[in-house]
Amino acid sequence: MVQMKKDAGRIRIWRNDAIAGVELLRASGTQHHFPKHFHDAYAIHLHERGTMAFQYGQPQVALTPGNINVLAPGVVHMCLPVGEQALNYRCLFLSPAFLQYAVLDPGATRLPLFERLLCPGDIKLFQSLGSAHRRLKTDNDTLEAETLLTGGLAALAAYSGQPHVRIEAGSEPRHVTTIREFLNANYDRRIALADLARLVGLNPVYLVRSFRSSVGLPPHAYQRQLRLSRAQQLLRSGTPPAEVAETVGFADQSHLSRLFKQTTGVTPADYAKGL
Repeated sequence: MVQMKKDAGRIRIWRNDAIAGVELLRASGTQHHFPKHFHDAYAIHLHERGTMAFQYGQPQVALTPGNINVLAPGVVHMCLPVGEQALNYRCLFLSPAFLQYAVLDPGATRLPLFERLLCPGDIKLFQSLGSAHRRLKTDNDTLEAETLLTGGLAALAAYSGQPHVRIEAGSEPRHVTTIREFLNANYDRRIALADLARLVGLNPVYLVRSFRSSVGLPPHAYQRQLRLSRAQQLLRSGTPPAEVAETVGFADQSHLSRLFKQTTGVTPADYAKGL
């Protein structure tokens, strides 16, 4: 377990080695504030105790016990406790490849899901996904765990077809797409704002304002999140934290550790252990 010194709560992240593309988080008694960030996987948040504010773009959602909140990869969001009560919640992080395998019929080509989705009171769905999360904690019965998980995901996919719970993402300007693609390809390099301005032929001030408005983060913060996502991938593969820091472009291991814990709730070393 990872002891959170700031709020005396606990956040734990682990993986079930028998099921690739699935990562789990369990938070107990925590008031950790997660700054703006995004994931490289679908994030399914199951809220159990207290009230948590989720903010993505302009909408802000207050999650209460029994609520499910789901975000697609790349959706920038911030989450923080509301009030003094400590929070309990579970999260499932699912790679697009696993989700495609789990919910698509053979021959289908598009994930039947969403950018952002709030399920405010479906108790049966909440219990189904929660049971899958608990079963995935161990390797004792992988068949049961995966059956529960895929069943819950199928129900979630069906739920996402209801128009009133969908929050569609807007299209972004072409220059924002160009900058995103450039940063995706060069996340580990030092990049000057002037380089980005020349790339798209825009004034730097307008460029930053437009990018932040479309993506939810300014370019430098978006690049930092790309580095953290890549760091997670390398840590999962067994790369030592010091080597990870150098590979993804951080100044040193301490810089990686500080930002990594701020964003995920655990240190790189504890994340790598997956205990």
